[in-house]
Amino acid sequence: MITSVMIDHARTGQDNMAIDERLIHSPGTLRLYTWKPWCISLGRHQNETVIDDKTRHQRGWDVVRRPTGGRAVLHADEITYAVALPLTGSIRASDVYEYVHQVLVTALKEFVPELTFTTAPTTLPHHYATAGAVAASCFTSKARTEIVFGQQKVVGSAQRIIDHTVLQHGSILVGPGHLELANVLALSEVERAVLINNLRQSSISLTEILNHHVDVDEALQKVATDISSNLHIPLEFAV
Repeated sequence: MITSVMIDHARTGQDNMAIDERLIHSPGTLRLYTWKPWCISLGRHQNETVIDDKTRHQRGWDVVRRPTGGRAVLHADEITYAVALPLTGSIRASDVYEYVHQVLVTALKEFVPELTFTTAPTTLPHHYATAGAVAASCFTSKARTEIVFGQQKVVGSAQRIIDHTVLQHGSILVGPGHLELANVLALSEVERAVLINNLRQSSISLTEILNHHVDVDEALQKVATDISSNLHIPLEFAV
């Protein structure tokens, strides 16, 4: 179970992923953080040639490979979370996924009470078997117990089991910056239009739902405080 919440600084992609991996050795801490500069993260086995590196450089964005699976994510105006939890007894990775999302959705309902879980079967096997633009992004697929507004994802998550411990991290969409991913992938204009359309249909941010700007730092502080209060656990700040 989650035993503490830590608010971390905005860091580079390499630093953020290195810290997330180290959570395996200190399970139970839920880390909440942001990225500086914005960063594209690729799934552990995703081909890096999916990125148009010239365009990425021009925009000054980082790129990093996640230790978990999944597809590309542009970490922009979002809150990112990470936690490692041990698999003990009959607990499965899917149980961890649902538990962490339950903790998150309880806090996020303070912003949007209508947030729910998906109950439909996962689309991941079909998604990963699909080539082309639609399959390039994490936010164009759904697993069970995803956090959604209607049918649109507000949180995208990924997992990996290491030494009988689940490392899970994901993106809580505060603003619509993640949509810019389509503009830095190596796609034709037709493929780019398809991906943008699919991202708009399959994902949505708090700012878009509420129809007013939500500040990332303020939202991070509120989510962390609410989780700490809801679970009666310490709230810590990274040094």
